[in-house]
Amino acid sequence: MSRVLHLVEHLYQGGIERLLEQLAKHTPQEEFTLYFFAYQTETLQGIGLKLREHGTPVFCYNKPKGYDFALLAQLIQTVKEHRIEVIHTHDFGPMEYAVALKLRFPRLRLVHTHHTLHDFLRYPKYVYFFQFASLFYSKVVGVSDYVTNELRRHCPMARPKLCTIYNGLDIASFETQKRAALPIGRLRLVSVARISREKNLIHLLKTCSALQKAGIDFELHHAGSGSPEEESAVRDYVHQAGLESKVFFHGFQEDIRGTLSKGDIFVSASFTEGHPVAVLEAMAAGLLCLCSDIPAHRLLSQEGILFFKLTEHDLYDKLRAIAKEPKLYEALPAKAQENVRQSFSLGRMIHEYGVVYA
Repeated sequence: MSRVLHLVEHLYQGGIERLLEQLAKHTPQEEFTLYFFAYQTETLQGIGLKLREHGTPVFCYNKPKGYDFALLAQLIQTVKEHRIEVIHTHDFGPMEYAVALKLRFPRLRLVHTHHTLHDFLRYPKYVYFFQFASLFYSKVVGVSDYVTNELRRHCPMARPKLCTIYNGLDIASFETQKRAALPIGRLRLVSVARISREKNLIHLLKTCSALQKAGIDFELHHAGSGSPEEESAVRDYVHQAGLESKVFFHGFQEDIRGTLSKGDIFVSASFTEGHPVAVLEAMAAGLLCLCSDIPAHRLLSQEGILFFKLTEHDLYDKLRAIAKEPKLYEALPAKAQENVRQSFSLGRMIHEYGVVYA
């Protein structure tokens, strides 16, 4: 049995956390024991707390700014006490501590998964360190061919370690009874994302304002939270645009299926993604998915997603067309569901990580 420690900055909400929750719930216990360590977390909330309540070993630590030797000491103690054999880091931040652990415990196997690129490739010093750190890793995983190819292009020293493992989904838990036909003249919209610049929620809200001015009936339900400043900015926009009776913020949701059930149409306006779990969940749940035309969205489904350009009017034009003639779009959700079944199963993902851990 292998003992695997997942090292992350946060265990609150978002695609990474929901992915880790699925790994914790479905990884064969006779083969792997999973542990989780979130080091920018003073008190466990959200998915981290949910994991602990279900009996999964979860540790948290509130790291101050800069390199923290006290954190390293606690990680060393965790590795010793629980006889950890594999360190699995997620996104850029944890890598510097994993490398230090590898130097302290040469027997450790390091595995890295890179989920997003928006905060990484813009900074040469991060690119240089990533390549140096990759020398200590057994495998560096991109969550999509897009992520892997970008790493391959910008980080040549890491190329021998690179592979792709697509995020997987417990598809059966999202499939529901056949959904009702899309209504004529009414748009029931859903979005699920962290409230942050790269998720571009403001673009969707501006589109909602245009829908209201045009007299098109709609409602929007959003699940996800962000920093106080970012949440305040979007709430202020909703107030100033007079959208309070149309736009509803639900914050963090432990079970996203409740939010998805409130709508017929899922919208993601992100500037950048790695392999978005929220879109996979909406596809599996049978919603009509409208996604910004970016590489990570294109890789999910060519036939089952309606793509829009991040221009001023394209999303509005597509939503207006759906409201007018929804029957033209009714075949897309079934195609998207089939794409999830064929390419993004949870069992496939767990098997592929098991091979990497061995």
